[in-house]
Amino acid sequence: MRAHSAWRNTGFGLGRAWVAAMVLALPSGGLLAQDVAQGGVVGDGIMQGFPPPPDKQVSRGNGLRPPFMRWALSHAREMSPTAGIRHAAHPMALAGDAGDGLDGATFSVAGNTVRLADYLRDTHTDGFIVLHQGRIVYERYFGGFGPYQPHIWASMTKSVTGLLAAMLVEEGKLDPQARLAQYVPELAGNPFGEATVQQNLDMEVQVGYAESLPPDLGLFGAVGVVPRKADAPDNIYDFLKTVHATRDGGEGGTWYYQNGSPEAVAWAIRRITGKSWSQLVTERLWSRFAEDDAYTHVDRQGTEMASGGLNSTLRDAARFAEAVRRAAAGDASAGISPGAARIALQPAGNQARFARGNLAAGRAGYSYRNYWFQRNDGDGGIEASGRFGQKIYINPRIGLTVVKLSASPDNAARPTSAAGVRQRGESARVLESSEALVAAALAVYRASGR
Repeated sequence: MRAHSAWRNTGFGLGRAWVAAMVLALPSGGLLAQDVAQGGVVGDGIMQGFPPPPDKQVSRGNGLRPPFMRWALSHAREMSPTAGIRHAAHPMALAGDAGDGLDGATFSVAGNTVRLADYLRDTHTDGFIVLHQGRIVYERYFGGFGPYQPHIWASMTKSVTGLLAAMLVEEGKLDPQARLAQYVPELAGNPFGEATVQQNLDMEVQVGYAESLPPDLGLFGAVGVVPRKADAPDNIYDFLKTVHATRDGGEGGTWYYQNGSPEAVAWAIRRITGKSWSQLVTERLWSRFAEDDAYTHVDRQGTEMASGGLNSTLRDAARFAEAVRRAAAGDASAGISPGAARIALQPAGNQARFARGNLAAGRAGYSYRNYWFQRNDGDGGIEASGRFGQKIYINPRIGLTVVKLSASPDNAARPTSAAGVRQRGESARVLESSEALVAAALAVYRASGR
């Protein structure tokens, strides 16, 4: 079954009847059907009824807050305009099973023993899948989310943009050491434009945002994901022009995670290719391995949110991650060039800068390149990560590919510059950390007898 989406969806999605149909269509066995029926969205009564009660209706004003966010994160195209991304005629096969009997697997997090089923529940998981050498060894769905339903990737989308950039570098069409303004003259004199393409790809741009237009909510408003202030930009390109240069990197340089850099890189990619981001994702990725259509948020000009707008099924997210794993190992069978993967994932060497940045908590020893986190763990481990608990983990040494889609509350204010990062001193939430995800994944790997 495929969720075929229009090339430009104006907010009228598949609806509640479709969700109900998907619950009935869930595979038997394991906890797949059981977990969906136990509560979450259905139990909360969110968007249930014809019409739903006023206090159970999801809007742009409440869609990123509990209890509304779980429904909103898996019904994004019913909330704002989107552009479609087409699936493959012959998708990557995913054999295997749901891993019945593995829910009791345990692992240690911060000195405490955690049961896998409890971890998935306590971190607001919607879907969780583990592949070993391309075969499913564990798969679960929760809270009304099902196998054929798209879910927001949030900032995992950045890793797709970084891979597209690497493809153009491999083809000689994009010079990573050139000023980004060479490709987008409108950004001349702007921090994104004056930085190199690679500095943008690695989050090493000295940039500041207005306090009234932070890098998250300012962009969300420009795209229409949340209500926009009357005097705020109403499109992505204008949002990129509101920033200012800073000199807060210090002697060792800056590492500051924010949404503007990937949007600026995506602008350059469009200019170079003459194609939209969604067209490129279709042609170079999704049409080569995906079973279902994906879609991405767009602003009023049709510009895709290349830093956080992608939505797909859990299995297609796993297919993407598995394709990256194979390409990194030199295997082009899933349609991704090994050369592009090597460019995107080569050792970054910016651990010291990363350690001073705003995502260092819970990621000791990490580095970052082309919007991918590098674990530097001896296994070649890499990650993609998105707000509200979206995670990809790839362990090349043992052939493990993991995706976790979630609706974990996160209303923490984002810093508007690298200087703000140093002032916050925020610690990681232990169960939401990368280390907890990796421990859970390895527990599944061991319990499955691999």
